[in-house]
Amino acid sequence: MVQDERVVGRYPHPGITPGEFEEFVAAELLGAAGSQVDGLVVSLHEKVAGVDGVYDFDATVRYRFAGMEFLVVVEAKLHRNPIKRELVQVLRQKAQSVGAHKGVLVATSAFQAGAVEFARVHGIALVTVAEGRFVFTTRDTAKAARPALVACYHGGSRGVVLAADDEDHPECVAEFLLGRPGF
Repeated sequence: MVQDERVVGRYPHPGITPGEFEEFVAAELLGAAGSQVDGLVVSLHEKVAGVDGVYDFDATVRYRFAGMEFLVVVEAKLHRNPIKRELVQVLRQKAQSVGAHKGVLVATSAFQAGAVEFARVHGIALVTVAEGRFVFTTRDTAKAARPALVACYHGGSRGVVLAADDEDHPECVAEFLLGRPGF
């Protein structure tokens, strides 16, 4: 039996370019928090100076909350194979170097156990994005209906399904991905 090249395991290659995936992450996923924070600016490929060099992030998010300025750095990985711990470690190092308040790694594939554990310990948000026909099992949602695109957030002690047509989507993006404190 020959496996379709567009599908590896249960994680599909969504048929878009890496640049299109980065644009989706910036506009559709991260941009959704605009109603929850002041001065939200999401930029693609912003070069940010760190203590040990200049880094080009797939996306950056800058916003104000409670009178303070925040920086979130984002890497978007259009991968077919599970994301390894090393990619999460590199993002953490870059985030520390540039003084970011949060690091977010968004991927079209799963994360290896070591990547999830490292991210949990170091406060890096991991998000898996897949077409709506794929089901994610989480403890925090009982919804049966699935939108065209969903994102699965893995962080802290729980997983959350973020869906663009959910009523609380902007609040969830602001809290889980941008690090804005919940109320």
